[in-house]
Amino acid sequence: MKRWVVGTFSAGLLLAASAAQAGQCGYDFCWGAVGIGPYGAYGYSYAHRSEDAAIGAAQDGCGGNCNNIHTFYNTCGAMAQGSDDAWGFGWAGTRAQAEANALGYCRDYGSGCAITVWACSP
Repeated sequence: MKRWVVGTFSAGLLLAASAAQAGQCGYDFCWGAVGIGPYGAYGYSYAHRSEDAAIGAAQDGCGGNCNNIHTFYNTCGAMAQGSDDAWGFGWAGTRAQAEANALGYCRDYGSGCAITVWACSP
């Protein structure tokens, strides 16, 4: 009986240690999402256990009106929109680089690009 208790305690310590080594949000993959929609709708999410949960939370932020959602994990994501319906999504290890990437992609297809939404989920 004592052997089982010690084994269970050791397994519990192993699980606690692996959670501490996971992403900063406590999961191996800390999912986030950014999204845009018509009439200025936008939403974002971060620190979710699954991609589906991140998408759902971003869509909730859009009031269900996002028609363009992109996900990322353990990093930052951003979306830019242009004055001529162009858009760009970018991800990177920092907010600044994710925004720069999103602006670069948006400018490849249009003009007047500006960051609409960003989030980080490290």
